[in-house]
Amino acid sequence: MTASRKTGKIVLPVLALSQIAASLMVLAPATASAHGSMVNPPSREYACATFDTPWNNPTYASCGKIASQSSSWMSNVQGGVKSNHKDKVKDGLLCAGGKEDWKALDAADFKGRVTTVTPDAQGKAVFEYKQTAGHVSSYFKTYISKDSYDPKKGLRWDDLEEIGNSGPLPLPPNNSITKLDVKIPAHLTGKRVVYSVWQRDPSDNAEAFYACSDVDVVANNIEWKASGALEGGQVKTGVTMTLRVFDKVRGGDLEKHSIVVKAGQEKPEQWMHALASKTNQSSSVVKVGKLIGSDITPQFSATENQVFGRNKQVSFAIDQHDEGGKPPVDDIAPGVVSISGKTEAKAGEAVSLRASAAAGTNLSYLWTVSPKIDGLALNTATLNFAAPKVSKNTVYTFKATASNALGSKNATHVLTVKANDNGGTPPVEGAWDAKKIYDKECTKVSHNGKEWMNGWWTQGKEPGSDGQWGTWRVLGSAEMHTQCKGK
Repeated sequence: MTASRKTGKIVLPVLALSQIAASLMVLAPATASAHGSMVNPPSREYACATFDTPWNNPTYASCGKIASQSSSWMSNVQGGVKSNHKDKVKDGLLCAGGKEDWKALDAADFKGRVTTVTPDAQGKAVFEYKQTAGHVSSYFKTYISKDSYDPKKGLRWDDLEEIGNSGPLPLPPNNSITKLDVKIPAHLTGKRVVYSVWQRDPSDNAEAFYACSDVDVVANNIEWKASGALEGGQVKTGVTMTLRVFDKVRGGDLEKHSIVVKAGQEKPEQWMHALASKTNQSSSVVKVGKLIGSDITPQFSATENQVFGRNKQVSFAIDQHDEGGKPPVDDIAPGVVSISGKTEAKAGEAVSLRASAAAGTNLSYLWTVSPKIDGLALNTATLNFAAPKVSKNTVYTFKATASNALGSKNATHVLTVKANDNGGTPPVEGAWDAKKIYDKECTKVSHNGKEWMNGWWTQGKEPGSDGQWGTWRVLGSAEMHTQCKGK
């Protein structure tokens, strides 16, 4: 927004003013009324505009850096795209919609509101996109980041896996919500980036809108247990507020999370929101806020921020330290480590193994695997991968070590990968059938003189209709789904 300047009064006749107004209407870009963004899970710009105060002591420093973009959250747009997204939006600027002046949205250290997403047993969920000005749409495409995503390199097209495609949609009313059905693969859990692309129908306007949303994908077998509300009064700037979490059954510390109160965060509703947000970003044991559906959202309230334990109730306390803003010394050593996940899987099947320590703060995790499995990120608490292709049943041993400055603990887990009875050959279904449900990934079909394989559950999606990165991909192509390559 450009600041106004006073350079003296100029008196214009009424006719001249009306002519200028008419000229401005002609020159106004078509995007002036063509607005929208993902609101559930909220895009980074919408979340900052709606749940934070980017212009005035923001809870998230990143929201302060995108204050201008937050006020224009519905305008992350590129004109004349006509589905040529990769030409208009380059790697590393996907969240910015390819615009240099929006690049703060792609910052490697971007921290904002993270929304918990809990798909159903089939991996299905419903997202919501708000059109502040309704338009005919070619499609809404929704993607999620794969394990290859590295924030330091920026979000790239190759880091994305498509999880939803609405297809053509008619003209809706202004300020309407478009429901988007998505299907999240079982192995893509944990902290992820959801990327949405709204392509308007070129007969109306060829522009496209883009948005990044930060999510935490939680398996639907996790139940959050209410454990009590945060309590406290007004505090001073520079005080350290710490949430300490204890095992309710056995006693003893599980973890702790601290903030240093900044100017503008002294009131209880302010520091509680900041502490809840910090906790939800890093904890694997609790979440703090208000339970809305399956999402626990921090509140700007002195009474509505509840502590929820993952699958069990916990005990907790709020400590206040006035040491010039210096956080308390980390004093909780790693507790007993356990590993949850499958003990048996077929070759190519999605596997998720999760290591967790019964106690500890600022823990780092490191895995070793024998025999070696290529492509695994071994410095994380959760391993998500496809079981290796094997010619005979193979036993893999996983060791996870949790450590901090006070020590380390480890645990082992055994996974047996079974060779496919058909030697890894994917099922062949003949010609593609629009009425048929293809619920097995890497199913081979023929269509329009080519052979295709699907990457996930699908029905009615014509091979080739959603581009080279779509549900069906040409057999042997470089874009073939990772789990289908070589089949």
